[in-house]
Formats: sequence, structure tokens, C-alpha cells
Amino acid sequence: MEFVRFTVAESDVDTFLARRQEAIGEVKSAHPELWSVPLCSLREDGTWIDVWIYTSKQAADAANADVENLPRFRAMVELLDNLEIEATDMPEQAKSDI
Repeated sequence: MEFVRFTVAESDVDTFLARRQEAIGEVKSAHPELWSVPLCSLREDGTWIDVWIYTSKQAADAANADVENLPRFRAMVELLDNLEIEATDMPEQAKSDI
């Protein structure tokens, strides 16, 4: 799992959200090991958190290494400031179907 924290200029929020949808589709098409991108949320402090879940750390690493071939993803990222990514491992037993 990747927990991505960032800020977006208020004037760019609608553009960011539209580009995010395009980026998700592009990454999923190029890297089918992208399992889910279940939420993107604006926090009270003005930062955003976005969660990207891959089937494995290797799959996430492969997608991140391929960023130069993902123009829609890059177009989304160009709107982000103060970007921080925290990669974590989710044990299989922690997965829930609800």
C-alpha cells in the first residue's frame, strides 16, 4: 500500500480530481497489479491523502519505475506540492472484503 500525502492549490482541485481518474486508468492498464485506489480525501489541515494498493511491493515498485511512460499520471503529479509517499506492507490476513 502507498499512502500519498500532498497539497493541491485550491484553484487546481477540479483539474487534479479529473486527472486522477485518468491516471488511475492509465496505471491500471499498464500495471494490472494495481489492485485498488479506494480513496482520496482532503484533510482538515489542507493536505490530501490518496491510497494506492498493489498486489505486492514489487508491483508498486514496477509501476513507480515506469512513471516516464505514464503521461496522464505525470500530468496529475505536476499539480501536487509537498508530496510524501509512505509505502507499507499489508498482511494477507488484514485484507477485508467489505
